[in-house]
Amino acid sequence: MIIYAMRSYPLAVLVLLAASAGARVAADKATMRAALVSAATIRVREVAQPVAGPGQVLVRIRYAGVNPADWKSAGGKPEEPMARAPEAIPGVDGSGVIAALGRGVVGYKIGDPVIVWSPTGGTYAQYVAVATDSIAHKPDSLSFAEAAGVAHAGLAAWNMLIDQAGVRAGQSVLVLGGAGGVGSAAVQIAKLKGARVIATASARNADYLKSLGADTVFDYTTQHFEDQLRNIDIAINTVDVDDAYRALAVVRRGGYLLSSVGLPAAGQCAARVVTCADRSRNGTPVHLVLQQIADWSQAGRFKVNVDRSFALSEVLQAWQYSQAGHTRGKSVIRIDD
Repeated sequence: MIIYAMRSYPLAVLVLLAASAGARVAADKATMRAALVSAATIRVREVAQPVAGPGQVLVRIRYAGVNPADWKSAGGKPEEPMARAPEAIPGVDGSGVIAALGRGVVGYKIGDPVIVWSPTGGTYAQYVAVATDSIAHKPDSLSFAEAAGVAHAGLAAWNMLIDQAGVRAGQSVLVLGGAGGVGSAAVQIAKLKGARVIATASARNADYLKSLGADTVFDYTTQHFEDQLRNIDIAINTVDVDDAYRALAVVRRGGYLLSSVGLPAAGQCAARVVTCADRSRNGTPVHLVLQQIADWSQAGRFKVNVDRSFALSEVLQAWQYSQAGHTRGKSVIRIDD
């Protein structure tokens, strides 16, 4: 068993990686390899394979998406608090192939490649059981690695831009942290809806964002967007609370500031007559959003850039890379080739 001390990782999580560490499950049960979080540690071990219940499919995961929500939850600071088991498998999105069908499932068959959203976790494993309203058929245009990066980022960007702000053609949309997972999705969705898109990123990501549809890119290392912008209709913030306050200064009266990483004080939003909100759990059904993004991808209108791919035994490295904040698009965990 190898123990890694995360000296540069503020969550102070120790990661223990061992392909077969820990107690074995009973020999008469189907098992799988999974990353398991327990008591501020994460181990790769053999655990019981889930079973598809009524209305669910069992998906053999090929790749899992890496999201800040994964390591925040492991460190005891989940983005979206919810009931968790004492031991939990991280990962809220991924891609794979349907291995079994639960009772009553229609529209899918064994062998179908799918995009997966699993809000309660579980995709850092060889198998996950999810409801059919949390999946969509994977388009041929996306590899399994690319498809693993669709759900979390795409759903967050859709919810903020469409469900809450109601983005429409001709509006101006500012995306702070445009090169990350949610930012990249927001740039594309806003452009697909006919908006004028402004994004912030480092200079090295300017061409990448323009290829996704950004009309203007501010280099956050040398430029202050708040000195040059006014009357923005919608601001999407994926950076930090400081950027949320800076964005508030440029959003027009009656506009929207949506942030997944903290918001200005409610009184300040009210004083400027700006609707400030984080991601909502309500809105367009998940499977409809995933299917629309899949359709856009099939038509070559939505892309996912895979920055880096990590093995299941490299969860620590994947989380450290995510925390550094320089991912272009998405990083993924390779579960099964």
